[in-house]
Amino acid sequence: RCRSGPAGVGAGRGRGGAAAAAAMAQEKNDNLYIADLPSEVDENMIRSIFGAYGTVLSCRAMPGRVPGQKGAALVRFASADEAEWLVQNLSGNIAEGLMEPVKVRFANKSGSGGKGGSGGGGGEIEAIGGSPVGGGRGEGSRGGSASERTGAKTRAWFNAYVHHCRRGTAAGREAGRDDRREGNGSGGAGGSGGSASSTALCTPGPAPSLAEGDPLRTLELSFLSLSGVDDSVSPRTLCDISQEFSFVEWGVNFRAEKQGKEPRYASLTWLRQLQEEIDRRQQTGKFAPIHFAAHLGGEYCVDVLKGDTSLVRTLWEDYGFLRIHLCPTRSHGVNSSQLKKYLASLKSVIVALPQVEFVLLVCKETRALAFQLMNDCQPNLAFFYDAEEMALNGSSARSASPSAGSLPPKRPPPCPHPGIHCGYGGGLTVDNLTDELRRIAAVVNSARRPVWVDLESGLRSSSGPGRPDEFDLGKAWACIRTVFDLDLPRPRPTFASR
Repeated sequence: RCRSGPAGVGAGRGRGGAAAAAAMAQEKNDNLYIADLPSEVDENMIRSIFGAYGTVLSCRAMPGRVPGQKGAALVRFASADEAEWLVQNLSGNIAEGLMEPVKVRFANKSGSGGKGGSGGGGGEIEAIGGSPVGGGRGEGSRGGSASERTGAKTRAWFNAYVHHCRRGTAAGREAGRDDRREGNGSGGAGGSGGSASSTALCTPGPAPSLAEGDPLRTLELSFLSLSGVDDSVSPRTLCDISQEFSFVEWGVNFRAEKQGKEPRYASLTWLRQLQEEIDRRQQTGKFAPIHFAAHLGGEYCVDVLKGDTSLVRTLWEDYGFLRIHLCPTRSHGVNSSQLKKYLASLKSVIVALPQVEFVLLVCKETRALAFQLMNDCQPNLAFFYDAEEMALNGSSARSASPSAGSLPPKRPPPCPHPGIHCGYGGGLTVDNLTDELRRIAAVVNSARRPVWVDLESGLRSSSGPGRPDEFDLGKAWACIRTVFDLDLPRPRPTFASR
């Protein structure tokens, strides 16, 4: 990830903003000259580090010629826009995998001279040709897809944003607002920061002022659950985000006949990569808890209903899933006509695994089972109210996916038992998240009742007609930023967070 240095990305002060402004003064193209690299830089290192920020078509490493001299590189990206993003956001900052800031500027076009940088290669710099060097992408170019390029940018935005927004106290937030009123947060006195888009993404706006009596003043949000993560997003990206935002939870869908074959259903290979990434971070000793929830449908869900604990144990012990969503409805591939017969067997699973929080979807199809469990509720059982399922079941006359002129989805009150964790989903999008949180807060109507919200359909985007949808990290970022900026009260530790 692009870690913000002392100046910060887009701050317009110090080395970072000045370096970006100077680099932008050159002619824009898809070739970059990157200086202040390690002396032993080689092509594999270049592809591994900078492939996370865009599609590296070709590169040339220029190691230091004498001991102590820094290295440099010429890197051609797939487009001038990708190259421009690195110039604006990475120059003067520390790229993931490096220990010191780098300098990034557009390379001179072929045939035109330029002053040599401080890195190896010294003299005149020429742009490298368009043909791939080294026989194609290396391992580090996993970010070649549009979603992975977005992921690299998102990681940089997260870190820059948190660097400027880490406001642990009310006094800190006030100081941040004072700085912005004086113009210090958007380019400094000289206004020499990055582009307007970079500043908008990386510089926080003032925390919203909630009016007296606004339901959001008392809403305790335990999790912002972003579901449907799949092979279109890197496990490393999810872990990077979770390290910075502890209220984020990632929902992974499980259904045997769809696993790895359809969007929203991650492959087993992806799950292994997730496990390896988490193991790697745990070994470093710098590891914050990462929240994952498994959403079970089809035969996976039926097996749990019948009393089989094997899958849940595997997800908990091997992958660290702390919450298990059970979705026993027709839309999730389960015959829901006689769910009540599973009451005893399901309760046996819940009791056998007290370390895991089980979540039951509540709708017309599941109410016979859900109401029985509410009457004799276990401490590790939660309930989820999904407006989309309610609409499919005919229990809501309103649209679960708001469109122009449609009414917002119905949000029922939570389970009457005050100690039971409850969540809401369906009809949530980037555009309506704040309004829906306010409506949910009004329904909950309790300052001591933590709830979570879950988004899935509202996080999907298609890269073109006829192409499958993908998990959109840009939308995920916008939702996280919305919740972060609202500065909602932090709840007491929920069962899952314990």
